[in-house]
Amino acid sequence: MIKTIALAHRKPGLTREEYSKYWLETHAPLAARLIPYVKRYVQNHFVEVPGMEYEGDGIVEMWYDDIQSWQKSRDVVMSNKELAMDAANFVKMKAGNFWVVEEHVILDKMNKK
Repeated sequence: MIKTIALAHRKPGLTREEYSKYWLETHAPLAARLIPYVKRYVQNHFVEVPGMEYEGDGIVEMWYDDIQSWQKSRDVVMSNKELAMDAANFVKMKAGNFWVVEEHVILDKMNKK
């Protein structure tokens, strides 16, 4: 199992609230429908904390069975005009804020059986 992690930046002119609402209510259902091979899709919306400043506006995580599944998924995403047009409504694309990782869970008290 592999995971992709991306640091997301909102499009200039949008408030963090507008950005989060669009990402969650409009883009998420579209992405869930159009992006193949994804096993899990999680959006992390930054929380306003006094005295804290963030580099971006959120983090997206997607899980895949293997690197080949992610590569096939990426090819679909890169050629999908509907996804690109929707992303342009709320995201500022920025290079260097994307990682492909293998997750190692050290502690998980949330999923006790």
